Amino acid sequence: MRKLIADTIISLDGYFTSPKNEIDWFSFDDEEWAWSADILRRVGAMLCGRVTYEEFRQFWPTVDPKSSGVDPYMIQRLNGIPKIVFSRTLADATWKPATLIREEPGKAVGKLKSEPGEDVVVVGSGTLLSALLRDGLIDEFFIRVRPILLGAGRSVFLDPNARHPLTLVSAKTFKSGVIGLCYKPKTS
Repeated sequence: MRKLIADTIISLDGYFTSPKNEIDWFSFDDEEWAWSADILRRVGAMLCGRVTYEEFRQFWPTVDPKSSGVDPYMIQRLNGIPKIVFSRTLADATWKPATLIREEPGKAVGKLKSEPGEDVVVVGSGTLLSALLRDGLIDEFFIRVRPILLGAGRSVFLDPNARHPLTLVSAKTFKSGVIGLCYKPKTS
């Protein structure tokens, strides 16, 4: 059975975007590129919601590794990995390879997890992550906590009807002050 991995970045006060959906406070150094690359090496597909897909579609196909400082492996991997996009409003998923899914994420991801194959990662995509959390489908949480207080914004893991106890698997402190955490759902 495939695992579903959540890979996200939050501020110290728990937000993944500012109130205006800005992520201008994200910055990556070599350690963070390596963290992301390690996750991408484990997976065979990436899930994303419409907003993350459109942001990635505008950036990754044209980014130049030399002028941007972006790890060339990340460019190649993100452009080549199969993308599963959840949206009811997107007309077409033009950043290929991509599959557009209009049904409820829980049902589609539950089926995907039961099929043979490599693990799957969901990147960013707060609305999608919240739906998958509510459905109990996330097997591992990779969370990078940035040393910034936003004061307000959007929380990434929203499930007002339940608590989700987790077990810490590992923690890493980056030179930049970012803390990388890996959690799994706590079993009784």
